[in-house]
Amino acid sequence: MNQANAAALPAANARLRSMLEAPIVPTLARMSWSNMLMMLAQSSTGLIETWFLAKLGTNVLAGVAVVVPVLMLMQNMSQGAMGGGISSAVARALGAGNTELVGKLARHALTMNVMIGVALSILLCLGARPLFSLLGAHGAALDAACTYGRVLFVFLPLMWAMNALASVIRGTGNMVVPGLVICVGALLMIPLSPCLIFGYGPFPELGVAGGAWALVIYYGAGMLTLGWYCLSGRSAARLSAGPLHWAPMRSILVVGGWRV
Repeated sequence: MNQANAAALPAANARLRSMLEAPIVPTLARMSWSNMLMMLAQSSTGLIETWFLAKLGTNVLAGVAVVVPVLMLMQNMSQGAMGGGISSAVARALGAGNTELVGKLARHALTMNVMIGVALSILLCLGARPLFSLLGAHGAALDAACTYGRVLFVFLPLMWAMNALASVIRGTGNMVVPGLVICVGALLMIPLSPCLIFGYGPFPELGVAGGAWALVIYYGAGMLTLGWYCLSGRSAARLSAGPLHWAPMRSILVVGGWRV
């Protein structure tokens, strides 16, 4: 990084200075543990759901079992593949001192992930029954898979948006905020899931669909929280409205597109 770019960095941004100047191995170790915990928490949400839904019977369990791999694929694509491209692009822009590009990347990352989420949502909603049948679900199990899967697939853009925002924040070197939001959300799902599945207290009994709605609420709350953080100016990559251009998208797709 040259002197001009170094001068452009906020002097008070200790996190960014640490990313650029601290020893590599301790920096990687400090940043990686929270990222691993976040991916573990998000991957575990489907397993938590499965444990509660298993109490509805073997047909429901068999149906949900064919949805979970599709859900985990969406999580890995949005958080690992495209998420890696987003974080990489934001980190490169910050390292170069290009603060204007950082804001553009946040906007383009969210837009791209939402567009991908919408496209996959449409495809999966239209092809849910033949897909689950191909994966081995039949009869009552197939009906349960479609009921559970279609709720998730309709709101799939929420997951893609949440992971886009989390990846933008991670690219600034802040691993704590997205990790905290996603892990707390996963913990809140533990009481929320059975309430919606079995109908405790003021919650309606939704059966297998209740498990899907618990996940949708989790994704929606995570998206709103991370979106507020990026809009508030607390993040080095501030989210703002503006036009879309190919160059910022390309800088994300160079890494994330190939991994998808």
